[in-house]
Amino acid sequence: MADQEEWSSNANEALNISFVQAGQQSPVKLSTFHPKFTYPIFGEEECIFGYQGLNITIRFAAYDLLPNLSVKYDKKFKTVNDTEALNIEETLKEWMPEVSFEPSAEFNHRIQYDTAASNWKPPGELVESYQSRGRNFEIWCADLIDPAVRQLIDHIQILISLFIEGGTPIPLDDADWSLAKWRIFFVYEKSTSLASSSTSPYSLVGYCSTYRFNTYSPSVRTSPSEGKTPLTFTLPADATTSTKPTSQETTDPNTPPFSLSTLPFRARISQFLILPSHQSHSHGTRLYQTIYTHFLHTPACTELTVEDPNEAFDDLRDYCDYTHLLTTPTFPLLTLPTTLPPTLFAKRPGTRVPTASLLPLDRLASLRHGHKLAPRQFARLVEMHLLSTIPPFIRASGTARLTQKARAKGDDDRRWYYWRLLVKQRVYKRNRDVLAQLERTDRVEKCEETVGEVVGEYERLLRRMRERGGGDTMTSSERIGVEGFEGGEGKGVVNGTAAAAADTGAVRRERGKKRKVVVEEESELEGTPEPKKVKEGAGG
Repeated sequence: MADQEEWSSNANEALNISFVQAGQQSPVKLSTFHPKFTYPIFGEEECIFGYQGLNITIRFAAYDLLPNLSVKYDKKFKTVNDTEALNIEETLKEWMPEVSFEPSAEFNHRIQYDTAASNWKPPGELVESYQSRGRNFEIWCADLIDPAVRQLIDHIQILISLFIEGGTPIPLDDADWSLAKWRIFFVYEKSTSLASSSTSPYSLVGYCSTYRFNTYSPSVRTSPSEGKTPLTFTLPADATTSTKPTSQETTDPNTPPFSLSTLPFRARISQFLILPSHQSHSHGTRLYQTIYTHFLHTPACTELTVEDPNEAFDDLRDYCDYTHLLTTPTFPLLTLPTTLPPTLFAKRPGTRVPTASLLPLDRLASLRHGHKLAPRQFARLVEMHLLSTIPPFIRASGTARLTQKARAKGDDDRRWYYWRLLVKQRVYKRNRDVLAQLERTDRVEKCEETVGEVVGEYERLLRRMRERGGGDTMTSSERIGVEGFEGGEGKGVVNGTAAAAADTGAVRRERGKKRKVVVEEESELEGTPEPKKVKEGAGG
């Protein structure tokens, strides 16, 4: 056992990641950091056997992300029978492109004397420019079918497995029509102060991958501006006709039978990564807002969803979506009724109050479709806003003021009762199969417990918005770049979108499990119940 520990290294500590650019005489480091997770590469224990004084360095050119691997150590374990040191280079070949294994001297020369570097710029289209803390940043986007974009992703996507819990690389060997469904957004810093005139002013800050799910059926969505004529989408004629191949072109597996750009689609944020050295500087908020705006003004896009977000990304997303809806003429005016028709309560006790009696469902549906928000995400935002309209001292009372329920004398007391009914209905619908198996008293207790957790979550978000100048009093200029929701921006979402914020030494659930991108039907948007647990999360 002593020998095992003596020759074992913690993979998270042994692995160093650096971004470099040309300096006056040799490449200089812009940033260096350790990974969050290495279990997808080195196993559940995140240990590397067979070395003492192990140091693994992965360097990336800051602009075109060319990678280079360097492995150094003081001592290496001599093979005894079947026990031998892990071959680190062979292990990493599955995760890094072949160019990564060139000698470090060649990498240094390439960085220092690349004649094309000074004219290099990110591929695709510049969609956003902004300043933060006196520095200049740009957001570019392009489809993955672009060879330059594909090369950047091939270089960098080992970071998805190192920083995103459950994240898996994008399969870059798919057919071109499949790669065209991926749209990548890059955040770059554009520096005006360079150590060498021959280097590129661009250095990576982070990136996000999005995927397009075509719906293949006619759909109607309202425009982003409320009150305008709805946008109607129909399938192109060649997409609805069944034809046999008539030429070599139509039998080519890399050629789609029709133009994908003409079909309505759901956009899904799949991977979202801000490098550790740039976190807590509002880049995550900027990137999400840019992606949302891009798809909001893409006519064929019907909805923006997120794949398996973690809690930190949920916070960032809630903040951005909520503050966006506050700019609309309808959303800020939403409120719960203080009275309902007496006929609703003339029935037997326990009869469910219809949601349509509490909210203007048609108007809300139009608002949700117009702003392309997923159903459960929109429901949470509505609930959070309605909660903010109830005085804090009422909310803090919990269930203490609910004895009179709908017959309470105070208007706010009745709103508080109706709000809790609204949340319970959504929670029950999402967890119907689990709750139906419980006794009525246990079912009520579980729902009450979950509603209490929802209140706590919304209170936390509203409080942080107020602290950072958000909420109902936020001005349009304050809505951009709030740092209080950036704590987990680099931990991502996943394709795996979502990376958990667990400590690297903690036991992680479902490690190594490959997550697949699937078409999200309406039933999925409502969530799948977990055994013995009532769930409440954003998702979708």
